[in-house]
Amino acid sequence: MEDSLNQRGIKMTDKEKILADHLAAMCCQADEDCPSEYRTEHFRSTMDNAYDYLKEIGYFKNEKN
Repeated sequence: MEDSLNQRGIKMTDKEKILADHLAAMCCQADEDCPSEYRTEHFRSTMDNAYDYLKEIGYFKNEKN
C-alpha cells in the first residue's frame, strides 16, 4: 500500500498510515459482518464518511469498495 500511495504523490506519516490501515480494515470487516439493513443511520453515515475520507487521502484508488 505504501508504494502505491507514494506513486500517487501522497505523503503520510507512519502513524497516519497505521490509522488509515486500521480504518480501512474496520470498514471492510463491518461491510462483511454487518448487512446494511441491520445498520443504524448513524453507523451507515459514519461508514460512508470513513470510506469518503480514505478515498480523499488516496488510500483507495478509484476502485469500488
